[in-house]
Amino acid sequence: MAEKKKSAGSKNSASKVKKAEKKAPTKKVATKKTSSPPSEKSSLKKTAAKKMEEKNSPVTKSKARRTKKKTNLMRLCSEMNKVTLDAVDKEVTKRFRILIDAAEEDITKTSLQSLLKNWKEADLGQFHESLQPYVKHFVFMVKRRSGR
Repeated sequence: MAEKKKSAGSKNSASKVKKAEKKAPTKKVATKKTSSPPSEKSSLKKTAAKKMEEKNSPVTKSKARRTKKKTNLMRLCSEMNKVTLDAVDKEVTKRFRILIDAAEEDITKTSLQSLLKNWKEADLGQFHESLQPYVKHFVFMVKRRSGR
């Protein structure tokens, strides 16, 4: 008996919905769309499309600068880390790493090799002005280490 009441109740509610649909006006009114935030799916599609565009677009100067690795400067920085003795050396190395990230160009491999092998005869003129204090400090650290 309870089953009959449930089914009858659902029939009544369904018929009420149909009657309400019949009474509702069928005239559509044009409304302005308000700017609503895009859904996550559409934003993901847009970002995927942008990534595809970036892959297909020609390389710009800013892109080239971002992806260029400064291997020679990083190698000099790691050599500085090896001869570090105190907190001042660590701070200089830390600042040098920050400068490497901001630098636009790398040093040449030959200048790096000459600095590492013949640090006594290092020519600071071949390095950029912003790098010279760090190169001087590297030479100082190597001299201090070899003097022990």
